[in-house]
Amino acid sequence: MDPQDRRVRIHQEEMESLLNLKSRLDYEEAVSSYAEKYQKLGWVLQAVNPQDGTDLGVDFGENPETWVNRLWGPGLSGPAINLGVATGKRSGLMVLEVATGPGALILEPYGPWRAECTAALGAGREQHFYAWDPSPLFDPASFRGTPGIRWFGEGQVAPAPPSFDPEMQESWRWLCPPWEKAPQSPSRSLSKFLSDHLTREPQPEVSLSWQEVYCLASPFEPLLQALSASYPSMQSYYQGILEAATAVGLKAPEVLLALLCHAPRGDARQYPEIWASLQKLVARAQCEPGTAPSPGNTPWELFLDNALSLARETSAGSSGQAANKPGSPGFFTRRLAKPPQPRAAIRTPFSCRQIREDLSKI
Repeated sequence: MDPQDRRVRIHQEEMESLLNLKSRLDYEEAVSSYAEKYQKLGWVLQAVNPQDGTDLGVDFGENPETWVNRLWGPGLSGPAINLGVATGKRSGLMVLEVATGPGALILEPYGPWRAECTAALGAGREQHFYAWDPSPLFDPASFRGTPGIRWFGEGQVAPAPPSFDPEMQESWRWLCPPWEKAPQSPSRSLSKFLSDHLTREPQPEVSLSWQEVYCLASPFEPLLQALSASYPSMQSYYQGILEAATAVGLKAPEVLLALLCHAPRGDARQYPEIWASLQKLVARAQCEPGTAPSPGNTPWELFLDNALSLARETSAGSSGQAANKPGSPGFFTRRLAKPPQPRAAIRTPFSCRQIREDLSKI
């Protein structure tokens, strides 16, 4: 070997590893930079897994570089974070994703529809960003299946550059970013198209308010924990609530549906189309054997009345109005309402106004 020949040879595997590392670092830098720009625009962001779209639970109050470095684990060779923007009222945005061939052909007969603020995925798909229209037409609504077109409205999350699409193996890129051309309101042509293709979903109707649901749940710590817990999926979250509720004897369908509808981490209000599936979950939960009798063997309506009465007495005691009542500090006596006689009970539905009036004294 010639001692003067000191060329360094890099194997193919090492070269690919170096290129992957550079690609990853470039992507990290792009995610951090774009996240900061979006936040300055007032957009509400979500960091999601590129493969399955699950929320990564990022606190965007932190510096973008902080959470980006924390989420990217060692040894990753591809994008581990996609940026999504919450469309609708939260970010003031409406997004239309269009396949440049078939999707555009459907829209063209309506007249001008394109936005100035646009992004692209390769040469086949475009995103058009519009300012959110507060018209009742769009809130809440779902988009009827139209080949080549996808609409992001209230309660949805649209991918934002530089998000990576695993199917296309491409990343979204800006053609005209929002800091150059701010999203404008949709044209009359596009509004007409959307009015023809959007359907308003029926809102879930439940007979109990959140205040009533909380009064029913508050005596049961496992149920409160289930309502506030984080689960890997929304289906698991709802199932956990039902299991906790039935375990303590709350099995009336109106109670279970109200628990799911008002669940703090749930999405039934944002996505009314899942209401039918929630009703099926409740029906199955009622068929399963419970592990506890109903609360005190008392009808849940009466149990709720007693819970509201106790809350009012507790409030009065904390303000000094119950100082003359017997019992140790923090102990409040109450007279339970008499159980109904064995005949058909007539229940007057709770009104939101009455409940708010009762709870305003708490």
